[in-house]
Amino acid sequence: MSRAARRGAVSVNWGLGCCAWISICWLGVGVFGVAAQQERRAAGERGKTTVEAAISSAELDALGGQECEIVLATGKRISETTLLRIVRGKDKQTVRTVVYRKGDSKTTRKYRPNALKRLVVAGKAYDVTADLALRAFVLVDAAEKRRLVETRLKASGKKLWKPLSSEETVEIVKEQKAFLQTVAKAFPSLRMRLYETRFFLFFSDMPADQVGLYRTELDSMNVELGKAFGVPAGENIWRGKAVFVVFVEQAAFLRFEQQFMQRDPAEFRSTQGVCHQSSTGNVVVACYRGQDPTYLAQVLVHETTHGYLHRFMSSARVPSWLNEGIAEWVSAMVVTRSRVPQIRQRKAIDRLKQTSLIGPGFFGSRIEGWHYGVASRITDSLIKANPDAFRWWVVSIKEGVDWTEGLRLAYGYSPAGLIQAYGRSVGVPQIRMQ
Repeated sequence: MSRAARRGAVSVNWGLGCCAWISICWLGVGVFGVAAQQERRAAGERGKTTVEAAISSAELDALGGQECEIVLATGKRISETTLLRIVRGKDKQTVRTVVYRKGDSKTTRKYRPNALKRLVVAGKAYDVTADLALRAFVLVDAAEKRRLVETRLKASGKKLWKPLSSEETVEIVKEQKAFLQTVAKAFPSLRMRLYETRFFLFFSDMPADQVGLYRTELDSMNVELGKAFGVPAGENIWRGKAVFVVFVEQAAFLRFEQQFMQRDPAEFRSTQGVCHQSSTGNVVVACYRGQDPTYLAQVLVHETTHGYLHRFMSSARVPSWLNEGIAEWVSAMVVTRSRVPQIRQRKAIDRLKQTSLIGPGFFGSRIEGWHYGVASRITDSLIKANPDAFRWWVVSIKEGVDWTEGLRLAYGYSPAGLIQAYGRSVGVPQIRMQ
């Protein structure tokens, strides 16, 4: 790690186990460097932010006296207001207080920026965005930020997901239900039944009294991931809804994969579930019950987390090791009776103590099965160290920033440095990639 990276690095506790994410109001992030900003502040350079598309102090001042709509973090909108002024913070571009007046009222009112999501001033939108390094908030030109992100994503063949109207969502759900009816016709001997929630279509031949617990845990997963990544409560990120096809028997699952997903059944003979993600944004999770209901719950939450990460913000892909690490972390948090993630962590440590070799494939396109334990412990440690930095890092990846650059900016680690830190924490100080 460079000297600069070490100065800006976040202290990481590499202890075993999973944690609950600190619930704070995260209002959106821009592409900025935490470590870099800390370095600049140490050098005495104040009053500047590197948050992408943040407006200047002069632009902040110019917003005063104009018509404004205020969007709170809760989603509530306050219309017909006049933005009187923005009280700036210690750093010139930061926002300490938003002062406004409602309608013809003579009463002056104000909000702290952590209570706000967006200001629409004279028809132009500004997102209220946290600057982690400055420990303050700035206003981001929403249109300019979107333009920059779209350009960056397009260069890599990715895109922001299009917001869907309620009418569009209804039509998509109709299509998804028609697909499930086609599945039912292909399995006439099975009593397939549809269970619908706000965000999910759960289609299964399991007895009805076995389904309720899984639906509850999926709902909990959706809530926790929403908290983790700053998705407003109740917002549907799915294209239509997430679709689940859950069979009692493995043979039906394998046949479904072959007939409807055009996959070789041999790929899944040792797999209980899989998440299918399309370029259109559709997510279909398929699996079979097996003999362990707790493990099925873990599989369902794990695979659905992959779908959530696919649908979050854009089609940009989170690297395989981090994708699996987040899925393991969420499943451990939601399915608390499952010990699978912890067992995988211990088995990975035992293996590394024997070989000291993690292999170059860990940072490749698809990690090995035993790597799950490594990925989940690293993910858990990074979240514990700084949940805000972790959230920013994931968002930056979905905004088209290379994950290695985001890791450096958020935590001060290179990929090799991250592995070495993990190795030292588990008693393998000489861990090798190859």
